[in-house]
Amino acid sequence: MLMLILGTFAFAEITEQETDSFLLPKAQFYISNQKDWFLGEDPADFDGEYTKWEKHHYFISVLPVGNKYKIAYIPFEEIKSYDKEGYPILTYTTTKQYVIKSQRKENIPTTTSYNINIMFAGMFPGTEIKNGKKYERDRYQVLSESELNALLKSKNAKRLDSTTEKNTKLYLDWLFHNNN
Repeated sequence: MLMLILGTFAFAEITEQETDSFLLPKAQFYISNQKDWFLGEDPADFDGEYTKWEKHHYFISVLPVGNKYKIAYIPFEEIKSYDKEGYPILTYTTTKQYVIKSQRKENIPTTTSYNINIMFAGMFPGTEIKNGKKYERDRYQVLSESELNALLKSKNAKRLDSTTEKNTKLYLDWLFHNNN
């Protein structure tokens, strides 16, 4: 008698809706004066042959979820200038840009003070290093308030002021949804 056992598998997959949540008004944005490792992938590469690890500056998006906090990292590069503590200086200028969703030009804050590399564009769950080998997490960290405070301290992260935070979110939202 042949017996066939069917099973189900659950794969952790990060959805577009989940990544978009890190740009919501309730999300808090921090910036670090350190660099961290990120795994970049060529968007035209469908078989994973063109990936590379690089160190980049990054934003930390902190999304309150109940009494916990979900964490995402947004890498960026080509910083034009730094303050005396080594943090990238972020400047924005409002320009008319085409928005796919509305199908018209809108006022969008844009920047030339840093760049987002297409290989590293997005909301990353972060990197872990185990036994000297780098791994990209397969889901976002969810931390308690004390764990969040310890993380922010270890990353030497500071909160963006409200205007810069708003402009950064608007710019990243436009960039991620309108530059395919």
